[in-house]
Amino acid sequence: MTDAEKTDAATADPGANNAADSPTSAPLTPTLKKPCPNCPPLVVPRRGYTPARPSCVACVEKHLGAAYVLLAEINDMPDDRRAEPTSLSRRIRAIGHLFEAEDESQEWPELHNAIRNARRTYQIVGKIPDWEALAAVMKAIITNVSPSPVG
Repeated sequence: MTDAEKTDAATADPGANNAADSPTSAPLTPTLKKPCPNCPPLVVPRRGYTPARPSCVACVEKHLGAAYVLLAEINDMPDDRRAEPTSLSRRIRAIGHLFEAEDESQEWPELHNAIRNARRTYQIVGKIPDWEALAAVMKAIITNVSPSPVG
């Protein structure tokens, strides 16, 4: 069948295409990522609320680290390159990692609020988060959550 015949066939009877053959017809099913070995298995209600996902201090640390690296890369760029799409991409990904850290820290309100405030301040004002302040809150949580934190 020529391209013209295919076009004519598609426009003549749009329902003639087999829906099973269409890549968009299948229902989208999310695939599970490799679970974090430190994350709790289920999201359970805590102190009168149910967090969106299990809180995991190791995952919070991972996302804060990723945001730190992305923002450090932007800071290390020459001024004339900071407005390019590359740095915008880094900014957006850094904000995403800060949000993920915020979302994963719901069990610890002090940390959750500190990360949320840091993310919102960065988004609105452009001020880089105070990594030392976040690290101090993280250290207190790691000490209480795990008797022997990984160094």
